[in-house]
Amino acid sequence: MVDQSYYIGVDGGGTHCRVQLEDEQGNVLSCAEAGPANMMTNTAGAMQSIISASEKAISAISRPAKSAITLNQIHLAAGLAGANIPSALNEFLNLHHPFKSINVISDLHAACLGAHNGQSGALIICGTGSAATVFTGSSTSTNSHRFNDKGGYGLSISDNASGGWLGLEAVKQSLLVFDELIPKSLLFTSVCDRVAVTNAHQLVTKVAGFKGKEFGALAPCVVAAYEKGCPAAKVLIEQGASYLNGVGEALTGKIMGDKTSNEKASNDQDLPLCLVGGLSHVYQPLLSAGLQARLVEPKSSPQAGVIQYVKQQAALA
Repeated sequence: MVDQSYYIGVDGGGTHCRVQLEDEQGNVLSCAEAGPANMMTNTAGAMQSIISASEKAISAISRPAKSAITLNQIHLAAGLAGANIPSALNEFLNLHHPFKSINVISDLHAACLGAHNGQSGALIICGTGSAATVFTGSSTSTNSHRFNDKGGYGLSISDNASGGWLGLEAVKQSLLVFDELIPKSLLFTSVCDRVAVTNAHQLVTKVAGFKGKEFGALAPCVVAAYEKGCPAAKVLIEQGASYLNGVGEALTGKIMGDKTSNEKASNDQDLPLCLVGGLSHVYQPLLSAGLQARLVEPKSSPQAGVIQYVKQQAALA
């Protein structure tokens, strides 16, 4: 008797990874989550988080021991942060793993496919990190689809408007206050209280080892100060919104310059746009009227999107 196969879809980012366990018929059996799964910043850690979340999902199903699902029955379909970087992807795929098979695309692509059920559409993620893409065509064909990505290169050189970026910029502002180059603000007070510092040297020491996740933990200070009318926080939020508006216009073809026939066709379709991530509610009211008119709610999750994509590509192979 042939063992049944199962699918686990993964949405893995810089803060956590979420998994969805399905049977071959597409019935959702359970969901779970674990720690960060950004293969660019920690390849081995990403794999361990995925394994941990997968084991939790299996454990959530009540079955007799003889019929318990094992990891070697599972086809892993993962949408992971950092998968857009070839060197990181190759390193991850070369890791030892317990799964029946592994297929990996970026978390950005998985989110876009899920949001639009595999059909043409644009998506901006703004959470711990930020990135955007537009998908044209249909995931049911190997020849008629493609992604066009914007951003997503990591906090040190990219990720504008993200939680990590807001936290980093808030720290920079705070250092300017300590240097008496700009006035104190509610944002400054909030950041100093959050990391428990009273001078510039303490602040520099505290954040010396920070990465996107740790800087992202300071983003709520920026949002709370912004909502209370803090001018310093308003500057950062408006800078982030300006960036997202530019990205949104580029995705929908309005400032792309020279366009291919596919891009022109996508414009004619009036592509829908999804804005997702932990900061989406902050930036959504600040998007242009044109982008607001395109906004739609995601139709499905990244986990469902990447499972559907992997199944379809296997059927077309």
